[in-house]
Amino acid sequence: MIIFNKQMKISISFFKTVKCLAVLSLISVFASGCFFSKKDDRRTTGDEPFFQDEEGLAEHGKKTTLDRMYQLDPGGKEFDIADSFYTHPPRKIAVLPFDNLIGGKYILNSVPLPRFSKKETDGWNWTYSNRLRRFFFGHFASREFVDIELMYVDKTLQELGILSPNDLYKIPAQELGRILGADALIYGKVTEYKNSYYLLFKQIRIGLSIKCVSTKDGSVFFEGEQVRHDNDIRVATNPFDFVIASFQNSMSMRDVYAARASEEVVRELVLRIPIVNTFIEEEEQLIRERIREKMSSLPTLDAKVSDKGNDSDTASPTIPDKTEIEIETRAHAGHPDPLTQTETLSVGS
Repeated sequence: MIIFNKQMKISISFFKTVKCLAVLSLISVFASGCFFSKKDDRRTTGDEPFFQDEEGLAEHGKKTTLDRMYQLDPGGKEFDIADSFYTHPPRKIAVLPFDNLIGGKYILNSVPLPRFSKKETDGWNWTYSNRLRRFFFGHFASREFVDIELMYVDKTLQELGILSPNDLYKIPAQELGRILGADALIYGKVTEYKNSYYLLFKQIRIGLSIKCVSTKDGSVFFEGEQVRHDNDIRVATNPFDFVIASFQNSMSMRDVYAARASEEVVRELVLRIPIVNTFIEEEEQLIRERIREKMSSLPTLDAKVSDKGNDSDTASPTIPDKTEIEIETRAHAGHPDPLTQTETLSVGS
């Protein structure tokens, strides 16, 4: 009889828990529906000015010691900047393919799980490294440097027969910089890409080291390493909580959490690259000059030119086509125009 009563209490407790979860889910769905049903809910006048001084431009997103303690993320960070970066910073930088030191196997609890084939392993080896590279490029492209598009870099390396990290390290930075037209090259190495899952504890560990090398003399402008530990520790006081917590941790092993950890790693690295104010000032001055040049060539409002095809209409000012705009943009950014480039790419022996 006592055992039956205990079972009844457990069943009642279980159904109460399920009922509470169902009620909370309904409330969440209702609240979300109310939130998304409102459109154009403007709380400003629309006259608020753009282009103000952005707060925390060099610090926003950078973790503090308190953040790491709260997130149980000991991580690791190192970053060294050479004096030459402050005196002669590189203007145009190419981000080379990242080297993956971990490989393409899925590492779970420090055990590399084999893939079905070597081709699949090689594919994941490239996938892991290039995901971090694209995240890095996304943050780096918003900086004041002139970046070279990843597709341009990759196609150039393929044409040169540089198809592996060993091939990449054989060619001097000066030679590769001359071919790419870059002042500096960024080399990257994936140092951590591991997963751990022990029911109530889960961890995604991702690490990346970068090095910016001058294409003038091969010296290092800056180098650093960042490691991110995305940890989750859950508490269970009964078997039901244990099952739920274990399931939640297993769901936290999905790709979206690895992407968040990867984004944090590269964001911290890019934030540690000092801002070069002279580049910003030079670009602002160049933009002003280009606008004055464009404005001076526009016809005045009173000027009317008769259209030979239509006597009743007036001709519109000539609008440059897309090709002209792209060529001008490439020339300004330092990219060679593929339609006019005639130089044959070659690697010195």
